[in-house]
Amino acid sequence: MKISKKAEYALRALVAMSRSSVGTVFSIQTLATEESIPLKFLEQILLVLRKGGLLTSRRGAGGGYQLARAASRISVGEVLELIDGPLQLLPGGDGAGNAISPGLVSAFRELNEDIQQKLSALTLADVLQREQARGAVSFEI
Repeated sequence: MKISKKAEYALRALVAMSRSSVGTVFSIQTLATEESIPLKFLEQILLVLRKGGLLTSRRGAGGGYQLARAASRISVGEVLELIDGPLQLLPGGDGAGNAISPGLVSAFRELNEDIQQKLSALTLADVLQREQARGAVSFEI
């Protein structure tokens, strides 16, 4: 399973926004530069995220985008589904009409559900905690 570049960029932008305090407004240009995301592509992504209720926007001087709710209330699964649509491990979603054994179809359905549950439980705040844990310096010998 591989997520699209669009979904990767969406997650990178949201995680970057999550690093700052609630209410911080981000310009598209700043996010694009800091996260090395093509500006035109980021504009399209942020529009989808705003329409999906994950971001709010402000017009004018000092305008830009901000998280619509706390990072602890935005799941990675929600972002992926908004950008890429529902997760499907098998072509066609249910394996109907394919030469796949019913046992494999059942196993992949179960895996699909497990992955969706994990992604829905994983929040942007969890990602930040993992990021901080990896960056923690240990002075133990």
